[in-house]
Amino acid sequence: MQRYRRALHSFLISTSGSKLGALTWEVSRAHIRHTHWQFLPVSADLVKKGLVEAAFKVEAENEKYPVTFRAKDVADGTGEKGDFFRVWIWMPGEEDVVDGQRNDSGEHPEEDEVEETRGKQKSLVLPLNEEFRFDLQFGRRVMAKLLGLEDRMNWRDCAQTDEEETKDATAFKEAFQKFDWALEE
Repeated sequence: MQRYRRALHSFLISTSGSKLGALTWEVSRAHIRHTHWQFLPVSADLVKKGLVEAAFKVEAENEKYPVTFRAKDVADGTGEKGDFFRVWIWMPGEEDVVDGQRNDSGEHPEEDEVEETRGKQKSLVLPLNEEFRFDLQFGRRVMAKLLGLEDRMNWRDCAQTDEEETKDATAFKEAFQKFDWALEE
C-alpha cells in the first residue's frame, strides 16, 4: 500500500505541476480484519498553510475526543499497541518544481523503501480506545468541511451510476499507467 501511495504522489507531481498535495487516512482496529485507507488529493497550499493539520485537530476537539493527535510515524502500524486513526499529510517538495515545471522522472521507489522519497510528509496519530465512539467517516467529514463540501460528507450522497464509475475508472487507469509499478512486473 505504501508503494501505491508513493506512486500516487509522483502522479500528482507530474499531472498537477506540484500544485496538489495529498492526504491518506487510515483506521486501524484490532477487531477489523483489515485496515481502511482513503487517499485524497488536495491543494498543496492548504497543506503548506497548515490548514489540513489544523482541521483534523480542531474536529477532534469539537467531537470532544478524550485523546489528541500526536505527530508520530507508526510505519506500517504493526508495532503500534492498540487501535488508531492516522493521517499522512503530504505535499511536493521544492525540488519537485524546476523553473515552474514539474520535475518527474517517472522512476518508482522500491517496495521495501518505507520513507517518503519525494516531497514533505507529516504523520499524525489519534489513539482510539473504548472511552469514546470513533466515527469511521471522521477523515471524510473533516475534509468535506475544510473544502466547503458539506453536502458530500456522507459517501452515500455522492453515488455515481455504473457508467460514470466505469468512465472515471478507465480515465484514471490510463492517466496512472506510467506510474503503476504493478504493470511492470
